[in-house]
Amino acid sequence: MSVEIVKCPSCKQKLAIFPYVPVGGLVVCANRNCGADLRLVSRKPARVELVPQQETYTVDYRPESYG
Repeated sequence: MSVEIVKCPSCKQKLAIFPYVPVGGLVVCANRNCGADLRLVSRKPARVELVPQQETYTVDYRPESYG
């Protein structure tokens, strides 16, 4: 299992992105004080971008949390 490490653009916390998270998938920053919603933009190199919270939470979907 090849885990990729990225930094949260908001708080600079290091985050592990597992292979089963698809490009375009949503994750949540592991820093309890941050909790930013992030979207995986690319794999090689691994890169994430901030996503407005209102775009992430719906009745049917919630981002995966890593902590």
